[in-house]
This record gives sequence, structure tokens and C-alpha cells, in this order.
Amino acid sequence: MKLQYLLLISLTILFFNCKTDKLEPFVPENHLASFQTEKPQFFDLDTLDYKTIIGKHGTKIIYYRELFDTIYKDPIQLELIELYDFKEILYRNIPTITTKDELLETSGVLKIKFTSNGKELEIREGQKLLIYPPTGKLKNNDIFLSEKDSITNIKWNITEQNYVSKSILLGGGISKRIYIPFDSLSENEKSRIKSNQIINADELIHLELRNELNSFILESIKEKWINIDKFIQPEKRISFNIEENIDFSGYNTYVQYEDLNSFLSYTMTEDMLTLKNIPIKGRVNLIVVGRNLEEIFFDKINLNTISDNSEIKLNMKKTSKQDLKKLFE
Repeated sequence: MKLQYLLLISLTILFFNCKTDKLEPFVPENHLASFQTEKPQFFDLDTLDYKTIIGKHGTKIIYYRELFDTIYKDPIQLELIELYDFKEILYRNIPTITTKDELLETSGVLKIKFTSNGKELEIREGQKLLIYPPTGKLKNNDIFLSEKDSITNIKWNITEQNYVSKSILLGGGISKRIYIPFDSLSENEKSRIKSNQIINADELIHLELRNELNSFILESIKEKWINIDKFIQPEKRISFNIEENIDFSGYNTYVQYEDLNSFLSYTMTEDMLTLKNIPIKGRVNLIVVGRNLEEIFFDKINLNTISDNSEIKLNMKKTSKQDLKKLFE
């Protein structure tokens, strides 16, 4: 009897050890990365002092060499990535959430990277980079800059840098151009700018329209992505747990908004299976992706039916990357 008992214990330990051996340590993975089609564009500016650069999707950048603190003989190169197709943003796993967990809807994401001799350049203090997105992209939107939330996730900070130019008359026919946020103007000034009228203020300031209403200005771009977004007010927020599953050591998790150009992305490990304060707007799905050995599994759950502070039991099903892509279409 004692021998049988010891044998049972040994078999049980062996079973669970074999089960554990099948699990690989969880490594966050972008399963949609292979579907990206948008490639970086490169512009060799060499030692040019000025150039208007236009990307293949219509982004216009006003380049001055004096934007950067470089030696005059150093060549400068621009790397530009234009993501105006929401699918391309999804495939790069660039979620639409601020550092304050506010939901955003994107109209496009840009990467603007100037380099010289292999080193990324930052805009000099006091200088500003003027950018014109394609027509209509800035309407009702704000400009956000990226901030790393973790190794895999990006979140966004609003910049409030939607500017108009302002020429201050110094006298004797001399003027100085400065830039001010469009939102800081009075409604009367905004109306006159839109109708291309010059405003004569008591301090002899002229506000000019040079298409600045269709542009924005940045004072910092190094190691940043740029997002053209608007805030979305959620209908509610929910928190929930995912029930532990010994077949998976972690998950790539997506919150998919069917009616918005928005999505959220989280990595979850077996010791951290809780998502908190997820914004709900319209029809929202939770897509959970896990890997076991060489195979990919998923589950898709409608979050509109989930109550706050509940627990979700997953029904993970085998899939392929191609079929996984279809879940987001």
C-alpha cells in the first residue's frame, strides 16, 4: 500500500513537471508585425540650409539647418514614417491611450527622425519644426508625443502645439516672427484668421494666415512618435480578472473598438492577470493571444457583456497569424 502511494505521488509530480516543461517563459510578441507594409522614407539633406520635404502620403515638413546644433559640414538625413492607415498603426502595436489613461481616436501617426553621422538630432532650444499633415487630418484633433509606458507599450502626452504665426512690428519696417497656440486666441481673432484678414491690435501685432491652421509645430522630436488624435469620452469603465490557465505563461491582450480608430494593448503574465479601468465606447472586444510551444491560441470576448470586477474564463482556440489578422478586420 505504501509502495502504491509513493508511486502515485511520483506519477503526479512527473505529470506536472512535464506540463511545466511544455510552457515557455512568456515573451511579449507582436503577432501582427509581419503584416506591416509602410516603410520608412529617407531624405538626404546633405548640407542644405533649407528644404520643403514632402512625404509620399502628403506630410510636408519645413526644414532649416539652423533647427539643429551641428557643424556646417556635417550631412543631415531625415527618416520619415507616415501611418495614416489605421491598420498600419495596429500592426505596429501603437495603442491609442494617454499617460492619464484617456482614450484617443487617431487620424495618423508620424515618426520624424533627423540624424547626422549616425546620431539622432534634437531641435535646438528656441527653434521650432513646422509640419503640415495632409488636408483635413488636423480637424478637431490635438497633437500628442509618445512616452514609453513599458518595454512594449507606448502612451501619449498632449503637446498643445497647434500654432499660428505672429509678426511683431518693432518699428522702422523691422518685424519679428513668433508663434503662439491657436487656442490662445480670442474667438474674434480665430474668425479673422480663418477668413484671411489681418488684425491690427493696439500693440501693432499682425496675425497672418500662412496655412498654419493646417499645421503644427514641435519643439522636441528626439526618440518620439507623433500622434494626431482626439479625445473620446467613454460610456463607462470596467475592471476584470482573467482566470489562470496552466497551459499559458502569459498573453498579448488587445482591446478592440469596432466603431473607432482606437485600440489598447497590454501584456499579461500568469502573476498579473488583471485589467483595470478599461474604457468602453460602442462595441468593444477583448482579444487574448497566447503561445504554447510553436502554436498560437486566441479567445475573443465581447466586453459590453462583462460586468465590472468580474472574472473571465478563457476558451483558448488554436489559430494562425493570418486568421488572427482577420479578427481585427
